[in-house]
Amino acid sequence: MNKQQILQAAQRVIDERRYHAEEKVMHTLNVLRRDPEWASTEQQLRALQVDIAMHGCSDSLREQESALHARLDELTERAGISPDELTPHYCCDKCNDTGYVDGAHCTCLQQEIRAIIIADSDLPDKTYTFENSTETDRHNKTVYRYARELCHDGKRNLLLVGNVGTGKTYLLTACASLCAQLDKSVLYITAYSLNNAFLNAHLAGSESKDALLDSLTDVDILLIDDLGTEKKYRNISAEYLFVLLNERMTHGRQTFISTNFSLQDLRSAYDERIFSRLADQRSTLVAQLVGKDKRLSH
Repeated sequence: MNKQQILQAAQRVIDERRYHAEEKVMHTLNVLRRDPEWASTEQQLRALQVDIAMHGCSDSLREQESALHARLDELTERAGISPDELTPHYCCDKCNDTGYVDGAHCTCLQQEIRAIIIADSDLPDKTYTFENSTETDRHNKTVYRYARELCHDGKRNLLLVGNVGTGKTYLLTACASLCAQLDKSVLYITAYSLNNAFLNAHLAGSESKDALLDSLTDVDILLIDDLGTEKKYRNISAEYLFVLLNERMTHGRQTFISTNFSLQDLRSAYDERIFSRLADQRSTLVAQLVGKDKRLSH
């Protein structure tokens, strides 16, 4: 989903909460209005409040209003219902489940946005976060710190190299989780899945191609894991990857990539146009994770 779709989906969650809170009150009111005296008293109160709004509130009118409120409370309690049940109980007391406070996103809406981003990002393991990291290697911890800064920075890309099992997928996923907390739209995808998407879009025609590239270009943070492991399709893989990387650079959107390849291997596997966009140190932090295969050390 793009950012607008994510916001709309989050707002629907908030709106549904508000609807349920107010629907519960409406159900209670409908029960009470079956009592003729309660309904009559409510009508008198409404008429009085209209009169007050039009002509101002005198001491006499204020006393009448207070007496009618008191009578409604008595009739409500006589029906076995607490007067408190006639007030909607919203989940968020900051915005009353509207999603906005003084025109800005409420924290409850921000939380829903983050939850949707994470759910939509296809992360391999949502427990892979900077906070949960058990990395002990001094060099790798420095890379973690730089990667974390990139998430906040919002400008430079990341090319993460290293041998199998050194924690590249973990770090990419941690970056995705942090970016989601920063209200950025995130998409994690393996190079294998990305390449298959290129092939399917190409075979389906230009509309599918455009829709795929638009969805990949629009997301704030695109994370491509295991670049180099994908099967190369002639006239498809390299061409689509170049267009994707170039469009994201043109629009100033970050791309985080991991690979088991060395820089020399990448240069050999991809043409110069792609390599220059992968490893351009003016726009990209190239960092290496070191160590033994963590998956074999436990």
